[in-house]
Amino acid sequence: NSRKLMEALGTPPLQTVEEVKGILSSAQKGECLTPYQLEKLETALAAVKRLKDYLKRGKVYENPLAYYEENLEELQEVREEISRQIKGGQIDDYASRELTQLRRQMAACEEQMKQKAEQIMRSYKDCMADHYCTIRNGRICVPVKKECKSKIAGSVIDKSATGSTLFMEPASVSQFYEELQMLKISEENEVYRILYTLTAMVAETADLMNENIRMIEKLDFIFSKGKLS
Repeated sequence: NSRKLMEALGTPPLQTVEEVKGILSSAQKGECLTPYQLEKLETALAAVKRLKDYLKRGKVYENPLAYYEENLEELQEVREEISRQIKGGQIDDYASRELTQLRRQMAACEEQMKQKAEQIMRSYKDCMADHYCTIRNGRICVPVKKECKSKIAGSVIDKSATGSTLFMEPASVSQFYEELQMLKISEENEVYRILYTLTAMVAETADLMNENIRMIEKLDFIFSKGKLS
């Protein structure tokens, strides 16, 4: 039967789902799944859909193997939710309205910090050791000549190897730095909320997914025998 089906429809779209078992077991234990793991599940569900479609096409030949299709659960909602919220191993900016807003605010805050630093550099051109602001220890700094330190309101974050240049975070920048840290915490919390929600969806459907895996392994075995014959 498997050989007949392959002759009629070509090689079945089977792919290894070994890694998925571990991911499902993590979700069932209540561990938060990573974007990478969720994308692996999405790939596996896409494979289930392809296999289901392949078998459906075999029904016109009244091949008994084609009816295994009914034992495969597509779990479309889970697949769509993962693909909507995770892109390229990251939580997408548009995964939730809250996240979109937070990331916009973060970008605006970083932009204001840069503008403030550049403003200081223009206002105190003669005090600067270079033409560019720089990031030191995660803070936006301006390169100030050592002898001009008292002219710039702000704190020294770092200094050059020779000590002749001080990297200072201007006071006008630091007020935005605090705001950015608060936004980052909210953003992190929202990312975890999204990951936990997706993980819960996976955990709820893990039994069906495991059934799918058993089915795929069984079909893989049947079709491998067909190929050998």
